[in-house]
Amino acid sequence: MFRLLGENWFDDYWMNYGKITVQDDTGKTTKITNLHDFVVYRGGDTSLVVPRASQRKARSK
Repeated sequence: MFRLLGENWFDDYWMNYGKITVQDDTGKTTKITNLHDFVVYRGGDTSLVVPRASQRKARSK
């Protein structure tokens, strides 16, 4: 997910994971816990966020 963003974004995201709270239009506060919202909050380019690969279901025998 950080491949195009780089190591500085990786470090900044994980050092601040769950610590940054933002307020929405109604006044409710929420913690930023996903990379896209974090990049928006920091004013970065969200097009550099590489989407996670979908997870495969385990094959049953």
